[in-house]
Amino acid sequence: MPDALSKTVPIWSAVINRTLFPSDTAYHPVQFPPNFLGASEEAQIENRIEGFMKSLRDLKLDLDHLRQQLGKPIRIAWANRSYFHPTDLYKADEYNLFVLCSASKRVHGAEISEGGYIQGAGDDSESWAHGLTPPLFWANKSTIFQTAEEDLPQLFEELVNVQSTQENVPQATLIAPTQNLYIGLADGRTNESGIYDLVIDCNAPSDASEGNAKRLSLGCGSGKVGGRDLRNHLDKVQAFIGSQLAPHPSRSLLVTCESGKDLSAGVLLAILCSSYDDSGAFSSSTPRGVNKQFIRQRLAWIVSSKHDVNPSRTTLQSINAFLMQ
Repeated sequence: MPDALSKTVPIWSAVINRTLFPSDTAYHPVQFPPNFLGASEEAQIENRIEGFMKSLRDLKLDLDHLRQQLGKPIRIAWANRSYFHPTDLYKADEYNLFVLCSASKRVHGAEISEGGYIQGAGDDSESWAHGLTPPLFWANKSTIFQTAEEDLPQLFEELVNVQSTQENVPQATLIAPTQNLYIGLADGRTNESGIYDLVIDCNAPSDASEGNAKRLSLGCGSGKVGGRDLRNHLDKVQAFIGSQLAPHPSRSLLVTCESGKDLSAGVLLAILCSSYDDSGAFSSSTPRGVNKQFIRQRLAWIVSSKHDVNPSRTTLQSINAFLMQ
């Protein structure tokens, strides 16, 4: 069972239950899978919950709104190839039931064993999924199951290509509480749609926006290289904001990257920390006391607005270095 199911989700379920539903004490203990963690580790986790609750409160999120959205506390169940626990747990009006499923089997010993089985490989779908996504899988499940295994890579390629030609212009996500900052996937149709007044493309070649004052292309590389590249381009972002957004604060700004989750989130984080106040309004004055806690608060705005945002450690290091220099 991956740590996400045995520790991370149980920890944050307890944090959320205690923070949002303080009177529902029956749901406050950390819910652990049976016979998986040692008693000492479980006790250490329990002792850290109060600290995690403080970290959540320090983000200054709208907890009342979150409580209304969730509605009731969280109960957890686990399911894998051999069992469902607790066996007597069902959906109920008193709680939200989260069933944590793992299709993997537990392998003892070497990381690669039992005929090439790789424990934990499910976390790295980019290396084996051939571009197939969950929605695309479910939409074509019958065809996939009827296809011979050796023909699956070609089928996946065809399905991905068909989907890409059928998709409309990708939708960007508004970063609340701002009224004009958007994050999205890099796509020429989006950049040239005219929907957004200003566009920053993190991965497009730096000369791609020459002659267009309302477009900025940073020319960052892919992956970790892009995260390191970003540090060298944030001055350009700051200058672009100063020349294009400061005179017209109501202009809409779209920031994109090749994943729509990494570099674009980093650039928006830098903009939010340097040019927006606590209400989400543009401010030409630099905020005081920019530190890691302040940066985490602004990052929470982005993650709350677009839940799959996942800036890499390298990207965040670049942003921290720029903002706290």
